[in-house]
Order: sequence, then structure tokens, then C-alpha cells
Amino acid sequence: MIRILIVDDLQTKREKIFNTILDNHDILEKDIVQAKCVKEAKKILYQEYFDLMILDLVLPIEETGESNAKNATGFLNDIEMNPSIHPPIHIVGISGYKDQVEEHHQDFSKKLWNLIDYEENSSNWEDQLKSIIFHLVKIRQQFISASFSNQSDIVIDYLENNSLPNTLIGFSWKEIANNIATIVEKSLDVPSKFSNGTKAKNINVGSIKISSEYDFQNLTHLVLRPWLPSLEAENIAVVFDGNTKNADFSIKGNSLIVEAKYIDSTGKKNDTLKTLEGLKSFYSNNANVKALLFLILVEDGVEIDKHKIEAEFSQQSKEPIVCIRVMNNKLK
Repeated sequence: MIRILIVDDLQTKREKIFNTILDNHDILEKDIVQAKCVKEAKKILYQEYFDLMILDLVLPIEETGESNAKNATGFLNDIEMNPSIHPPIHIVGISGYKDQVEEHHQDFSKKLWNLIDYEENSSNWEDQLKSIIFHLVKIRQQFISASFSNQSDIVIDYLENNSLPNTLIGFSWKEIANNIATIVEKSLDVPSKFSNGTKAKNINVGSIKISSEYDFQNLTHLVLRPWLPSLEAENIAVVFDGNTKNADFSIKGNSLIVEAKYIDSTGKKNDTLKTLEGLKSFYSNNANVKALLFLILVEDGVEIDKHKIEAEFSQQSKEPIVCIRVMNNKLK
């Protein structure tokens, strides 16, 4: 996420800028730093890096000094010339002193990414600032995504080139949800060389059977725990409008929700399909939920259009990612 430095000598104005940033962007308080004068801002920039500096163009050198536009132009020159100062990637000027800003307009226009006129009783400046920060956040997200994608390709190539097993379950919520579904689905396939019970008396082809939703949930729990050690069962995932929903399984603060359903009759099929859209909508009300995985185990005697259901209810292009996997019961 981006880091922002606010430089302004007026506390009320700093607070308004601060609140505007927090109210409209996915930015944490710890990523916003404030300074009241040029000297304090310089000290901060000697030590820290920022993506954006929001600079009042009429500032004092020191906290108790006189505010003047010349101080801001001098500060901008120092940022450009002093190698010890870490220059912000973008600098946005914001000031309510139009006369002084116009007097030094040429200096400011050369060094500022944008200039905002601040008016106490207007929201225009807020809209401009929101737009600028939104643009920066999107650029940063795209950069991180592209960079991480390149790095993930390098990791996978390294594993393949060195004959190492690929134990990664994904670099995105879409990949993670789909790969987890595949892990559970593969667990239903009994290996060709699996003891028939002559020697393995308790865990064998005859003893591993699924005949209820609880059986399927227990199998899912056992299979996924080695891959997802933080997996929790029956955790409260969403509290919305006074209602609570316990997920079958969840991980990492409910970032991933897993629901395991079992269909052994036409009536159960109809009930399950009716609940899919409702659960999808319900979980979407929690910003923490990044991916929903619905695992549906179906008995052979139930007629169901697997591909239609997966296509109709899945959502792969936006968060929360919704993955539906319909599979046949092979453990019976």
C-alpha cells in the first residue's frame, strides 16, 4: 500500500486531509505521517520513503515561524538537490492562499504533480485528492501484481528445473481456491495399490466411506489440514444485520471460506442449489472474505448438471472469488 506524508501547519486542515484519506481509501493510519513545518518534514524525509507528499504551499520553516510561499519553494528545491533527502514519488500542492501560490506559480508548476485549491467550505478539493490517491493506489496494485507474477514464474521454473515437487497451492485467491478443490477431489480417488483390509484393518478401501455431509466435512478437514494448518471448523465467518453465519471451514481471519455440501437426493439437490446464491451474497458482506469455495459431493443416483452449476455460480473475475466444484462420491 502507498505511504503518504502530509505537510501543513494548520491542525484542522491536516485533520481534514487525514480523514479524507482514511474515509475513502484502503490506507492504514500507520501509513500516513504528518509534519507541521519544513524543518520537521525534512527530518522525516531524511529517514523515510513516501509515495505521495501532500504539501501546503504556504509554510513556516520552523513550527513557530512565519508562513510564506518562499519556504515551500525552497523546500521543493532542497528535495530536488539534496541527495540525503528521500524524494517522494509524487508531490501534490494544496493551499488556500491563492495570491501567494499564483506569485510563485512557475516554481510550483515545475515541481508539483498536481495543485489543489483548498477552500474550507467546499468539497471540491476532497474530490480532487480522492481521485489522485485512487490513481496512485491502482498503479501500486498493478505494479505489485505484475512484479509478483514475474517472481512466481521464477519460483515455479526453479522447482521444475531442479525436479523438486511443486507444493504451492497458488499465488492468487483464484488459484488457491481452485487448487484446494482439486486436492479434495483427488482424495476421493482410491489409489490402485491400496490395502483391501487383509493387513490394514482400520484404514482400507472398505472402511473409508462417505454417506453423509458430516462424513464429507471430516474428510475435507483431514485432507486440507496439512496444506492449511490454520484451517478452522465452524468458525463465525460473518455477522451481518444481527445475523451470524458459521462457515464449515475458514482460514486467515476468514479470508478463505470453505463450505462442504453433500447431495444424496433430488430434494437435497434443490435445497443446496437454493442456498448457494444466498451464501454467496451473505459472505460478500464481509470485506475480509477474499475467496469462497463450495465443495459439492453428489451420489451417482442424483441427476445434476455439474458444468452448468459450476459455470452459473462461480465468480472468477472479482473479489470475493467464488469457486464451485461438483464431484461424484467414489467412497461408498
